[in-house]
Amino acid sequence: MKQVADRELLVVKGKMVEIFTMEDNTYLAFAHADYNADDEEAIIGMGEGDEKETAIKLALQDLYVELKNTR
Repeated sequence: MKQVADRELLVVKGKMVEIFTMEDNTYLAFAHADYNADDEEAIIGMGEGDEKETAIKLALQDLYVELKNTR
């Protein structure tokens, strides 16, 4: 199981993105529709990649798909 080496919070395109750097130098990103929501059913997107930008891009794409599907 991969372990987290670092965590960052970024605002990208108006969305809060949590990006985790894993010990194997890959990245896992979670894009939040509403980061401050304490709702367990909060809408998020997830992305994973060898580059930080790729993980963020995939997380945002996944978030937009999830938002579209819930409307």
